[in-house]
Amino acid sequence: MNRKLKLPLKIILFFGIFYCICFVLAFLLCDESSSYTRVFMHEFYEQKKEGRNIDVLFSGASHVSHGIDTTVSDAVFGKNTFCTGSAGQNIEGSYAIIQQALKLYDVEKIFVELDFAIATRPPVKDRNGFKPDYSLLKSIRDPRIKLDYMLSMSSPRYYLNSILPIGKDKHMTLNPKDLKFRLKSFFNGDYWSYNYVDKDADYAGKGSLLDIRVVENGTFSSPVVEGPIHVENVNSDWVRTIDKIIEDCRQKNVELIFYNMPNSDFYLNEKGNYDEYYSFCRDFCSERGFEFYDFNLAKEEYLPLEDCDFHDDNHFNKYGVKKWTEIFCSFFLDKYDRSDFFYSSYAEKMQAQEDKVYGLVLLEKDDGRAMDVVPVVNHVEPERITYDVFLDLGDGEQPFMKNASGGSFQFCALSSDNEYGSDRNCFEIRFPGNSSGKIRVISYLDGVQQNVCSGRFASY
Repeated sequence: MNRKLKLPLKIILFFGIFYCICFVLAFLLCDESSSYTRVFMHEFYEQKKEGRNIDVLFSGASHVSHGIDTTVSDAVFGKNTFCTGSAGQNIEGSYAIIQQALKLYDVEKIFVELDFAIATRPPVKDRNGFKPDYSLLKSIRDPRIKLDYMLSMSSPRYYLNSILPIGKDKHMTLNPKDLKFRLKSFFNGDYWSYNYVDKDADYAGKGSLLDIRVVENGTFSSPVVEGPIHVENVNSDWVRTIDKIIEDCRQKNVELIFYNMPNSDFYLNEKGNYDEYYSFCRDFCSERGFEFYDFNLAKEEYLPLEDCDFHDDNHFNKYGVKKWTEIFCSFFLDKYDRSDFFYSSYAEKMQAQEDKVYGLVLLEKDDGRAMDVVPVVNHVEPERITYDVFLDLGDGEQPFMKNASGGSFQFCALSSDNEYGSDRNCFEIRFPGNSSGKIRVISYLDGVQQNVCSGRFASY
């Protein structure tokens, strides 16, 4: 053999063998036997094998996977619908799935959710941490779409990690218990059956997760204040990818609908500036010739939601998702008067509601010796709210404060770490020194119970 060819061939052979070894290790060590993305993407391709067309596609992140029951949407639309949302799914991942769907199926309609948590993420050049992307990247079969997705989801410094089967954020495990479970799944058939098993959620098929946990009415609480939506962080990568989705759908003559899932009022009021994001999305879509349907602005007579419809403060549970899916699909079949369905702003919706305390933020102070209780309200003066506080120091729950109000209030600035950007009235609880345990706070509005929230504390 020509000596000039030997070295290149040896290099090619070395990297070929190295890649094969990495591939085998990834197959053995990747902890994904019951991965939700792996399961729904398998079903996505099986529709083709079974001779079924995907007529309606729902695209987005976790709000979509936890927010559409395809058994209901199939029945209401009379079409084969499919949900492709997944936790942390960036817009580049949504676009990759949409491209794959347009190549395989004669899709009639695509719903794209414009979740602010996704839209305001850092630009591609600043991103790190790609677990959701790598899970999805493995499931994209078309080579061109796969390559485009890989190059668009990260900066060049992560390309090698993306190409190799093993690497950072590739869901690898060396835990003996996990490896034993994985190897067992190969032989008993569980791995090949593509069943999704989760003690906290049922699976309705075709990408629909039905969370079991129910938030009891009046129990919304949070240990942190996440702060306002940073609309200024919506970057050109997100905008450019949305424009690609619009262009691809136009070329294929696919109806494209932009919308937002309803979140709890506790979640949105804690943000403090939801109308800024709504206005951005409305104008963004209008400039491109689209309506934007924000169901956070839906009137309660059309979309009556309670705390008990949610799994947490921004995802539905199995009962809420069924109710919501039927109303959502019926809306797009013109079974409601669209001109009357929405308020003109989220602020208008709040003003139309009865006085209400949506929930409490139990914010531990830096020294651990106190806690600020921040009521999340619509248009309620904090002075009308009173509290009962109970502590359990390990010997049973005991009353600690009763009917606390009036002079107990202070005007407190939430810490800069929470980036709230404004002051709120809050109620301070000082704990006994050198103690730890559980706390339960009951809030009242004009003497009528509103919330029962629990947490833990450690005061040393």
